[in-house]
Amino acid sequence: MGDRPPSIAIVLGGPSEERGISLNSARTIADYVGGIGAELKALIYFDSRGRAFSIAKGLLYCNTTSDFDYKLAESGSDAGSRLDRESLPAQLGAVDLVFPAIHGEFGEDGRLQALLEQAGVPYVGSGPEQCAVAFDKFRCKEALRAAGIPAVPSVLVTREHDERERAELLAEAFPREQALVLKPAQSGSSIDVHVCLDRRQARERLDDVLERHDRVLIQPRVIGTECTTVVLEGPSGPVALMPTEVELRKLQGEGDYLDFERKYRYSDKVHYYCPPRFPEQEIERVQQLAEQVFATLGLRDFARIDGWRMADGSFAISDVNPISGMEQTSFLFVQAAQIGMSHSDLLRHVARSAARRNSLAWPARREPAAGGERRRLPVLFGGATAERQVSVMSGLNVWLKLQESERYEPSPYLLDGTETVWRLPYSAALHHSVEEIVEVCENAAAQEELRGRLAQRIHARLGLGPQDVSHPVQAPVKLGLQEFLRESELLFIALHGGMGEDGTLQAMLDERGVRYNGSGPHASRLCMDKAATGEAVAALADPHISTAHRAQVSVPENGELERAAAGIWEAVVVACGTSDVIVKPAQDGCSAGILRLADPSELRRYLEANASGASELDGRGFRSLPDDQAIEMPIVPQRSLLFEEFIETDEIEAQDAGPDERSGLSWGGEHDTGWVEVTVGVLGREGEMRALNPSITVAEHKVLSVQEKFMSGTGINLTPPPAPPAGRVQPEAVVRARAHVERVAAALRLAGYARIDAFMHRDSGDIIVIEVNTLPALTPATVIYHQAIAERPSVAPRELLERIVDLALEEG
Repeated sequence: MGDRPPSIAIVLGGPSEERGISLNSARTIADYVGGIGAELKALIYFDSRGRAFSIAKGLLYCNTTSDFDYKLAESGSDAGSRLDRESLPAQLGAVDLVFPAIHGEFGEDGRLQALLEQAGVPYVGSGPEQCAVAFDKFRCKEALRAAGIPAVPSVLVTREHDERERAELLAEAFPREQALVLKPAQSGSSIDVHVCLDRRQARERLDDVLERHDRVLIQPRVIGTECTTVVLEGPSGPVALMPTEVELRKLQGEGDYLDFERKYRYSDKVHYYCPPRFPEQEIERVQQLAEQVFATLGLRDFARIDGWRMADGSFAISDVNPISGMEQTSFLFVQAAQIGMSHSDLLRHVARSAARRNSLAWPARREPAAGGERRRLPVLFGGATAERQVSVMSGLNVWLKLQESERYEPSPYLLDGTETVWRLPYSAALHHSVEEIVEVCENAAAQEELRGRLAQRIHARLGLGPQDVSHPVQAPVKLGLQEFLRESELLFIALHGGMGEDGTLQAMLDERGVRYNGSGPHASRLCMDKAATGEAVAALADPHISTAHRAQVSVPENGELERAAAGIWEAVVVACGTSDVIVKPAQDGCSAGILRLADPSELRRYLEANASGASELDGRGFRSLPDDQAIEMPIVPQRSLLFEEFIETDEIEAQDAGPDERSGLSWGGEHDTGWVEVTVGVLGREGEMRALNPSITVAEHKVLSVQEKFMSGTGINLTPPPAPPAGRVQPEAVVRARAHVERVAAALRLAGYARIDAFMHRDSGDIIVIEVNTLPALTPATVIYHQAIAERPSVAPRELLERIVDLALEEG
């Protein structure tokens, strides 16, 4: 390699339902390539049909692979190019090291590893045979049982078993247990897993799961505490990091478990404890077991071992993950942070382990660039609104993205619900909810000695020196809000809703002369009030810019809801001109409490949930939602609600290209209205805001959920709007729509950056403004990054964040 940094390729995608998680993992690796001392030379994507593509880095910042699958099917697309049997090995062989980031089928079952070995390219992770055994849950448990390692017992059922054999296996499996768990033998640890409370339910589910998977495990439902342990390869063998204890909260029923949504969505429904709340000798036992599993299966570099602590203090292994998830707050990074390792430190350790095995030199940690001093930048997130967990996602992402900035030095701060601010060390910041971070901070002192002893042992066994640990564990610091503001000269506000977005915090900062991102108090107050925003837009009197018909209604007292619902409904239908309406809080963020209603009974149920202070409202009784889907409600019962006409849009579906390899973008169906829902980022000084490329937002159930808006791996955003022949949006319409958006931004006195949600006519470019967000989400895959990347010249996510901070200083 000489003096050049080692080159790497990241491989992502695959056929499993974990494609979205694969995309998130690949994004994280790419973000820290510089920090681990490498150069990203290739991104290789396998679609769900096994076809390989060389793709542009910008695609990593999409929410889902569906966001770009249709682009890859277009001839001449700059999104990427197809790799055939000759060009794929050539591209793989052109790099020093491959980093696989495919989870589930193909990525963890040994097939990808066999392909890499056939190409003769070094790679991170375990070999083909080892992955094949570890990934197959039944083969894995048999291997562990043979080695005397306790594992959750299983009975295997396959498609080859006929109906009688299936019934017999199910009847004979664990006769003393009433509740059973069904899970595919070859799938992720949370995909298509079913907790069945009795044999009848298990029988019904078994046939259903076997339609999708060849082999299914029957297991007893374990009563105990779930925990997971990351194991790294050390100089003298496997070394377990501090295990993480999993505690489920806000359970809806006996069948609840750590499902896919609980594992990956930022919420207060699950808390993670690292180290776990076990006696020290039990923690050591978990670590020893995880290391035994790693060694027995012959795993390499890193892996994640899931298991259970039983009521009697014994342990059993449940799942082995040869390629641990690598999202920003995944178990991998949370556990590494407890011993002082940053994301870059951990990924560098794993890469060096693979490089050492392949006799490749790997550089030490890169020191910060010499030159001017980095400017201190507190990043404030959290709060007490329904969007507080989205704020955590935004704040953590801003902080982590700017770690590599040569001009700004970010540090994370959490605002809790009591106007207390916590200065967070690296080890306390990587969590999924405000409540969880506060709990970690409040218990930090009690955990200090235990964490220190565990970390010291891990450091010694991994052979870590000061150069390998860039963020030594420190104690969180508790501050009052006023004290925090007095210490600040520049602040990145990553709050959503509440005082962070209604002008309150902005006014406090203006009074103290503190510079901050986003709009000032006036524009913030105006845009938080959705009705007032609509009035300001209507005042433009522009025939090409309008707002939906709407009605603002005061919420009656709880005892009057049933009688009042019919009267409110009648008035709303008259004002909106339709009986198909959207209800939303008049003054709150852009996601909480937004629901499509069809009749007075649905309105009454919504009003009852609002009055009771319910945190969620499930889909039962609403035609627009499936029964098992829920929307988040505002934290505080709303005294005023806004009703808007529901605007029907074109039916759009983005999916993998078909066998004929034509575009996977489906446009049509029953509704051909000419309207599409878009969200448009704006960036610049007040009065000079420039609209970025719009994104068409595709909602599964017509109204975007919180998950579709902000959760990586879900939601589809088409950026820029696809023109014919792939789509139906005329390029000149996009140009006109951007000009209309810029006029709205000027009228509302927006500054810095913001997001305007609207309906856009695909031919004329006319817009119907929905709402304006003065502090739009900056989560890892939010649309504002797609839009900046689509600009010419392209603006990378870290550059965009730096530009937002630059504008804060210029506006001041």
